[in-house]
Amino acid sequence: MELYPLNATQEDMLQAADPETMETSYCINAYIELPKERCPVEEIVNACQTVLDTLHYTHVHLVKQDDKVMISEDADMPNRVHLYEMTDEEWEKGKTNIIKPFRMLEEACLRMNVVETDTKCIMFFEYNHLFFDGISIKGVLNAVEDVLAGNPIEDQGDITAKWNTEEIASYDTDAYRRARQATCEKFRGHHYTDICRQTDNPMGQTLYACYLLDYGRMNHIRLNSGALTEEQQHKMMTTICVAAYAIALGQLAGTTDVVFMTTNHGRIDKRLNLKVLGNFLKSMSLRINTDPEQSVAELIGQTRTALFGMMRTIGYPWTHMVRDLQLKSEEQVGTEMNVSGSGIYEYITIRGVDYPAFHVEIPESDMHLFLVVQIREEGLTFNVEGSKALYSQEQLDTIARLTGEYALRLIGDQAKKLKDLLVQVSHIDAVNH
Repeated sequence: MELYPLNATQEDMLQAADPETMETSYCINAYIELPKERCPVEEIVNACQTVLDTLHYTHVHLVKQDDKVMISEDADMPNRVHLYEMTDEEWEKGKTNIIKPFRMLEEACLRMNVVETDTKCIMFFEYNHLFFDGISIKGVLNAVEDVLAGNPIEDQGDITAKWNTEEIASYDTDAYRRARQATCEKFRGHHYTDICRQTDNPMGQTLYACYLLDYGRMNHIRLNSGALTEEQQHKMMTTICVAAYAIALGQLAGTTDVVFMTTNHGRIDKRLNLKVLGNFLKSMSLRINTDPEQSVAELIGQTRTALFGMMRTIGYPWTHMVRDLQLKSEEQVGTEMNVSGSGIYEYITIRGVDYPAFHVEIPESDMHLFLVVQIREEGLTFNVEGSKALYSQEQLDTIARLTGEYALRLIGDQAKKLKDLLVQVSHIDAVNH
């Protein structure tokens, strides 16, 4: 049995668990609907069980050792595929009933469910977010694809244990101390920019908004014509979308000194690839000046510098910044935006056909503003969610639309002033609603 400590990100996620029961609802739930005539239920169940039996990381869980919480990669932790039978109508009405909190001391970090309906075979996966992020979720789907295609899959070994151990050892290095100094100097005295009505985290209905920027409006940059590689497209659009979000958030919040969070998959080991499982997610803070008198080129340049500058301080965890800056709990809540490539966990390919993954979210949330840009076949989607106790639907609709529109306007004449790109915003009463 391999035991190793939690890294800083996982320590932060652990705070969302009930300290007495060690249950957490901090998880990702996704399902993929397959036609039963093309994907027999028994074949899908067997493929999923093969993945569980081969990848011992899918049995990972927490243990307490001398009152300290540790990660265990004990492959003897039972993990079996759960099979459900229901009608198509029962599935549509009751899919959220499958979701349950994870008992982190008593069960593995991944639940694989297969649901058989009248016409469908549905893979429904529940991932404990303490251990899984977009890359590792894609790793599970790749493994299922390989089994169904007759390709051998290999156990990934103790690579996550190695990652955590090395990260924790890095906290006493000169690189860590330099990163700490640079980060604290940049963010000392600043709060995360937000447009919510209050700063605490009351539970409320989860609100969603989505804005599509289709490729028909973006054909002047030829994103979908093969002019750029997928990696080049992703890097370019990441910078543009982060800058667009900064403008939109600052405009709605009434400030030009915008601070928010983003994430990076800190996969610095060259051996790592899309099939590797493990939580490598890192939270980073960005500070961007959206002065309307600057040019588009100046904004893009400082955004790129902010992103790469924070990449150089990735060895200094966000939770350490919170500690060292002595931030109060209400000051730790960050608005967040990320750009997600189409290859993260949106599709699974079976026998040459792509099947999209859909997320099932818990009905209530205490989440502050969270925007994810997804690069999809039809264009860019700007997906926003947040708690109804903190935001109005109009606010989420507006931030999604504004971010998309600014992303479009930032592609073009680099000499234009930002003030020439401003989009008129309908009045939002963020106080009285």
